[in-house]
Amino acid sequence: RISWISDIIVVVSPENIETMKSIIEKYGHKRVTVVQGGITRHRSIFNGLKVFAESELTNHLLQKPEVVIIHDAVRPFVEEDTLSKVVTAAKEYGAAGAIRPLVSTVIASAADGCLDHSLERARYRASEMPQAFLFDIIYKAYQQCTDYDLDYGTECLHLALKYCEINAKLVEGPADLWKVTYKRDLYAAESIVKGMCSSFWLSVCIFLSLINSLVCCSF
Repeated sequence: RISWISDIIVVVSPENIETMKSIIEKYGHKRVTVVQGGITRHRSIFNGLKVFAESELTNHLLQKPEVVIIHDAVRPFVEEDTLSKVVTAAKEYGAAGAIRPLVSTVIASAADGCLDHSLERARYRASEMPQAFLFDIIYKAYQQCTDYDLDYGTECLHLALKYCEINAKLVEGPADLWKVTYKRDLYAAESIVKGMCSSFWLSVCIFLSLINSLVCCSF
């Protein structure tokens, strides 16, 4: 529904690929390509990026974009304004990501299970999605990162900093960037879409259950 997004790469677990393809066909989505995910978040994202640079996972390459947006399907309520802000910032800084203030204090525990130290909450932010990158930067970061990064890391902005020396611009995001993590979160999500058609709500639930991550390319 966002005209300036040229392609959408949906990264899906192997057992759900055919189901996802049938959903996309049913609703007539023309800009969507389905790619098999990896065993971790970073490996899944890397597979999505490869669609624009390698023919390993698809029968044809899509045109390489200037900017790529990485987003989680478990955050289904992102607005176009937020996407536009991170893309604009990524064009200037090379990378950008949505953030939110912490609502709880972060503490570290010692080996014995007792408090070791706490962080000053005002200095820290929660990293949210979407995030946007110049394609060449984030693809280079994934090419150069280690297997340890791919298997245990979770933060794309960190890869851009570690391997490309890009200090991402942090963009304050709205409150509705929250993540659907637990079953109870679906009830909160349902209240947000209350009043929308039932078919839309069904499609949201299906996408949440099947998609590991979303890679959206602009321009």
